[in-house]
Amino acid sequence: MIGWWIVIAAQTPEERDTGIGRRDAVLANWETSVGGNGWVQRLVDEGKAVQLLSGGYPNRYKASDVLPIIENGPPACNDPAVIGDDHVMPANRARDVILHHGKIAACPPDKVLTIEVWDLS
Repeated sequence: MIGWWIVIAAQTPEERDTGIGRRDAVLANWETSVGGNGWVQRLVDEGKAVQLLSGGYPNRYKASDVLPIIENGPPACNDPAVIGDDHVMPANRARDVILHHGKIAACPPDKVLTIEVWDLS
């Protein structure tokens, strides 16, 4: 495990499965380190998200109350560096961050979103 690629879309999981408008619905995406998905589990624990798929290809969640968490960038994490045979991941890494601020601002706060968390192993 070297980290996660997180995609947040303004579509329900059912809408994402149709394939229609998938790219246009993306509000944000980024790569993060090993524990950079902990904020999603906290949403589940607080009853603000439901995990629909597991296994990392992807882990999929239906969620609410996500917009305030991502509007200023990826949530902070507190991870150690990961050193492998052919790679080094710095501590608390978030890279290749893409935030579509206009789409985030235009998204209704009560919109059900899909969070996909892809294993980067």
